[in-house]
This record gives sequence, structure tokens and C-alpha cells, in this order.
Amino acid sequence: MAVEFSELLRRHRLEAGLTQAALAELAGISEQAVSLLERGTRRRPRAETIHAVSRALKLPPAAEQDLLASVRAPGVVPQKEPLASPAIPWELPQAVADFTARQGELDKVVGALAQADNLSVLLVITGMGGVGKTVLAVQAGHLMEDRFPDGQLYVALRGHDPGSALTSVEALGQLLRSLGVRHDAIPDGIDEMARLYRSRMAGRRMLVLLDDASSVDQVTPLLPGGNGSAAVITSRHFLSTLPGSRIVRLSTFSTSESLRLLSRVAGELRVNSEEAAAQTLSELTGGLPLALRLIGARMIARPNWPLQHFVDQLQDEHRRLDELGLGHSGVRATFASSLNELLISPRVADREAAVAFDLLSLVEGPEISADLVSRLLDVELRTAEGRLERLVDMHLLDSVSPQRYRMHDLLRAFADERLSTSERGAERRSAIERGLRYYLAAAWQAHHITYPSSPRQPSEELDLTGLPAFGNQVDALSWLDREYDSIVGLYKLASVLPGLAPRFGPSLALGLFGYLEIRSHYLRMRDIFDLALASGRPSDDLVTWGWLEHDRAVPDVEQGHLELARERLLRSLDHFEAAHHVPGIARCCSTLSHVCERLDQLDEAIEWGEHGLKLAHEAGDLDVLGTNHLALGVLYNRVGRTVEAAAAFKASFDLAEAAGNVRSLARRHRLVATSYLAAGSRDQGIEHLNVAIRLYNDLDDPSGLALAYLFLSRAEVDGRNYQQAERTAQEGLRLAKLHDDTYCQGWLLVNLAAIQDATARPTAARQARLQAIAIFEADGMTAVANGLRKGQAVTENAVGGR
Repeated sequence: MAVEFSELLRRHRLEAGLTQAALAELAGISEQAVSLLERGTRRRPRAETIHAVSRALKLPPAAEQDLLASVRAPGVVPQKEPLASPAIPWELPQAVADFTARQGELDKVVGALAQADNLSVLLVITGMGGVGKTVLAVQAGHLMEDRFPDGQLYVALRGHDPGSALTSVEALGQLLRSLGVRHDAIPDGIDEMARLYRSRMAGRRMLVLLDDASSVDQVTPLLPGGNGSAAVITSRHFLSTLPGSRIVRLSTFSTSESLRLLSRVAGELRVNSEEAAAQTLSELTGGLPLALRLIGARMIARPNWPLQHFVDQLQDEHRRLDELGLGHSGVRATFASSLNELLISPRVADREAAVAFDLLSLVEGPEISADLVSRLLDVELRTAEGRLERLVDMHLLDSVSPQRYRMHDLLRAFADERLSTSERGAERRSAIERGLRYYLAAAWQAHHITYPSSPRQPSEELDLTGLPAFGNQVDALSWLDREYDSIVGLYKLASVLPGLAPRFGPSLALGLFGYLEIRSHYLRMRDIFDLALASGRPSDDLVTWGWLEHDRAVPDVEQGHLELARERLLRSLDHFEAAHHVPGIARCCSTLSHVCERLDQLDEAIEWGEHGLKLAHEAGDLDVLGTNHLALGVLYNRVGRTVEAAAAFKASFDLAEAAGNVRSLARRHRLVATSYLAAGSRDQGIEHLNVAIRLYNDLDDPSGLALAYLFLSRAEVDGRNYQQAERTAQEGLRLAKLHDDTYCQGWLLVNLAAIQDATARPTAARQARLQAIAIFEADGMTAVANGLRKGQAVTENAVGGR
């Protein structure tokens, strides 16, 4: 029995001691080609390919003849060589030598083309401009050329080249001439041309590559009719209405894929020597193959430049597109050709979608919500969604989920470039104002849920129409988790426009306070309150500035900057006293009491606490009154006044119960538990923790539960019940991860490390501690992270935080 070509090739390669990659390099063909030949996917390689492989393997003439004979074995139709049959068209462009990182997509295309023996295959490769559609199609076509012995046809439809796009008639004329029809024999009408084209294709096994199609109507007359042939269409449109078509959608490269492409283009040694800079290049190009190839070409042209210099050039968003090609083949021109299709469209909806594209540059978060876009555009939600979906159809935007979208960073830079011209300044400012009014009202709506008894008030009138519906705290927190980066990004854009920073900044920061405190996002809290404080002067609004200074002290406390926090609180107290704002004064006294306790200035702490309690009574502020009772109870516990501590705790509980504030009651039981645990009263601590856990379960509050489990796990460690302590900590960690509560994750990991140390598992303990350090550093808690590195005992402050 004759031996298959694939088996013969594999035997020779193994005997030569070569890998597939090594053989590909020696033969001057791609590694994918060698792989397909050995798998039998390519059953009839061309004679030139066999000769190149034989030469690379150093085969004697007889062995090369065996390889040639194996592709002409019985039952196998010999390939028609282009040199012997000059009428056969071989029109595919040259494949790129550095093709890489598309193995999964290449397998899909090759697998589809392999079915062309018995079917007429129709394949659409789609994706954004510059993502590598043509490169993939050409690569697959060359790998599968033996499946189409009657030739390959190629038409550059130029669908996104305004003024130069081929009509169906022009494309058919090109195809018919390639099939040997004389110019004077080509009929005039498109229907007659299409019938003649299908007739000429009948019985032939040919591959037709229709590159850069603009519409279904453009390509429909160009499709071969019979079985045995295949049409591959590349387009920035989905072309999903083409009957019987299969769609392969290309995404941008991951970091590892980007590095592989850069290595193939510019050299592996150079990329590996500056891997950190290369990874940054991947991020700055958004993994777009066209951008990566352009950067790789510049690296080749400038062999002595360090990669970091290219990074520095791309860091400037205003010149990034300039660095990625200025000509018609650059990234900017590629994007412009997609957008121009909308701008010159006769459909009003298309032109409106182009306007929406520009305004999307204002959204800096990882996702874009249709609700926000409706405000930016000042249109109804349904209208905004229609414009966004049109952009998705054009691959100018990605749909993440219903009404949520994502924009490529380079597309955002292109949109920002278009919107930032002087003549569009008023349009841009109005959109920013509308977006901030929406976010400001939503933040305060969430604040009333996360902190229902808060004495803070917005200084800007709120527009309450069309806000998201928050059924509970979890809904509010989840919404803010998704939108926070966009909120801050929009405010930063506003902060450089005259008048907008003082108008929105203070109210926005105070509205976000409840969310930031519950999530323990102290680094974020610090940054946004710094922006707010820089936007004006205390004389603008003493009460508002009093709250800004008070709340800005919270991240200082959590990061261990106690003296700075004390200075801020005293400034806050001055503002409140000047405004005769008793609730603010009382709250300042309570927080100063806590800071003095952290500084071990217990007498002064008690003095501030008792003064705050008196003021809270006078103001009738039951929430502050409860907080002061709680803080004083902790202080009394520390100095051994246990009877007074118990009375203060009970008063705090009674006030929360009378107000019907179950969330506050749960928090107070948890904080009282930590006070008892710190005082060595383990049983009392566990008793209050169990009450807190029950209440948090009733509230369906996973963040509260995670924190309660943290302290329960510590209590179990103190009782040397390590097995139960680990189970409790793992459950808390599961909840914290599920809801992205990094504060709890960090401290639970610290506790797990302590448990693992105590049970002689040093490797696991070290891993948990390293994870905790990374979390604390990311959250700006560097003092805690450094303490862990040094092996110091670290603990958060349970009363002053959450």
C-alpha cells in the first residue's frame, strides 16, 4: 500500500532531528504549512513546496521522487501546476512571513475550506480595521491552495476607501477577465455578467477572496454558485444576512500574542531584553496587529533605540496616532475610512451614529453604558442604543452585554482627536455637563441607600429623571463598581473647564462617600476628595468644606497618617463651628475621639467623645448619638470602665433598633465584638459577632458578612480552633472575591497566613501574605504592606473603618 505524503514527510523530518518550526525555517515556508502537511490537511502540495522541503531535509533525489509520487497516489487527483497551465489564475497576495498568534482562527478558516470538496463554502472574516482580516485570509488561502487546483481569484473591493470602492459590476468584470473572458465578450448588465461568471466557475475548484467588502449587496453577485469552490470575504461589517455564510470574528491580540508578533517582526532578542517596555507597547497599542506591525517596523528602522523610547512616544495620547503611521496605511487613516462610511451615508441615522462615536471619547471607564450615552447625546435611551448598535455593526465599538459597550483605546484616541477641536468646544462642554448631572444624581441616590442617615447634602440641584433603579444596597454598590472609573474620568475632564470643577466636584465627592467607605476604597476616596478640595475655597460653602475635610481624613486614618488626619479634623471642626452646624461638630468630635484613641491619647479621646455625645443630644442627631455611644463604649472598655462600656453599647443598639436601621445595628454589633475581643473577652465578642452575622444574612449583605467572618475567624484562632478558623476565613474570602471587596480580601489573606503559619504550612502562608501585600499596595495601604514585608504584626482599625 502506498504511503501517504503526510506520513513520509513526518518520517523524514524526525530522521533529520528537526522540529516543525526548524523545518519551516529551513524550507522558507510557515510552521503552520508544515503542520498542515503532516496532518494530511494539505494533501496535494505544489511541486515547488515539495522541492523546498526536500532540499531542507537534504533528501536524495530518489526520496524526493517518492514524496512527489505520494501526492499522485491512486485516488488522488494530481494538482495542476501554474507553470504548466498559464491560464490558471493564482492571484492571492503574498503571505506575510511573520504571521503569528491566530492559530485558533486559522484552524477555523482552514477547516471550513477543507469542506469545499463537496460543498460551496462561504466564509466571512470580520473585525475592526487593522485587526488582520486580510492577513488571515491570505495565509489560509496559501495553506489550502492544493484544495483548489483550478486557481485562486482575488478582488480588492476597497469597500472602506471612499470614492475608490469597486461596484459589483467592476468587480465582476475583473473576475471574468481573470477567468479568460475577453473584454469585448463581457455582457453589459450585472445579471448577465453574474450568470456568465457562475457558468465559468461551474465544475471548477477555485478559491475566491473578496477583500474589504462594504455590504451584502456588493458581494452577492460575486459568489460562485456550484460545489467545490469557496469564497472568503473580509469585511468590517458582520454581513450576517449572507445566506449560508460562516463568520469568523477577529479580536485584538492579548499581551502574550502581541509580544509574539513584536518578536517575529523586530526580533525576539530585542523584545525579551526589554520585556516590561514591550508589554507596555502592547497595552498602548491595544493589541491591534496593524499598530504592532507599524511599531515593529519603526523598531527595525531604528535598531539602536531602546524600546522605552517608543513607549515614551506613545504615552502622549495627543500624538499616539501620529506615531502609528501618518499615511493612508496608518492607524488613523484605517479608522477614518470606517467612520467616513457613516459620515457620508445618505441615512441620517448613520450620520448621527458618527456624532455618537466622537462623544464616546468622553467615557474613560472600561465599559460604556447606554444610559450615560443617552445623557451625553441628550436623546432617549432607545435612540442612543440604536446609534451604539450601528457602531457595533461597523466594528467601531464592541457590545459587552445588553446596553453595555467597550471601545478600543486607539479608537477612543481617534474620537477624542475629532471632538477636541476648537469649533466643537461648546458641544463637548455641554455633553460633559449633561453626563456629570446624571452621575451626580445617581451618586446621591446610591448615597441615600448606602448611608441613609447621612447628614451630608449636595450643593448642586439634582436632576432625578431617568436614573438607574437601585432596589437595595447591593444594586447600588454594583452599579457604582461598574461606573466609578467613568465618573471620575468625566469629572477630570470637567475640572479643566472654567466653572465646572467647583460646581460638581464637592457634591460628587460627598455623594460617593458612602460607597467608597463601604467598599474601603481609601485610595480612591483620597484622590476624589483631593480633587474636590482643590476646586474652590471654604468660604464658598463652610458646611460643604467641613464635610470635605472630615471625609478626607478617613483615608489618612486608614493609611496610618493619624497626625495628618487630626489636622484635617480640626480644620473641619473650625468650618462647622463657623457655620454653627451642630451635626457636623458632633461628628467631628466623634472622629477626633477615634483618632486620639489610635494615638493612645485615651483621656483626650474620652473628652472628645463625651463632648460629641452632649452635642449630639442637643442637635437631636440620633445617628451621631449612636456613633458617639459606640465610640465611648470602646474607650471605656480600653480603660477598664466595663460597666459604663456595656451601658454605652446598649444605648447605641437601642438607638439603631428604634430607628429601624438594621444595617447600622449589624455594624454596631460587629464593632462591639471587636472591642470585646481586643479586651480579651472572647465569649462576649463571639456572641456579638453571631448577632452581626445573622443580621447581615437577613440583609443579604455579602461585604458585611465577609468582614464579620474575618473577626470570627480571628476569635477562633485565639481559641486555637484552627480548622474551623480556616473554614470561616475561606468563606469570608469567597464572599469578598465574589463582590470585589479588596479590603476584606487583604485582611482575610493575612488571617489565613497566620493560620497556615500556626499549622506548619509556611509555603501556603507566604503565598497568602504576598497576595495580601499586592492588594494593600494597590489600595494605597503601603504602611500595612511594608509591615507585612518586615514580618510585623499588623491589624486594621475596626472601629474607625467599616
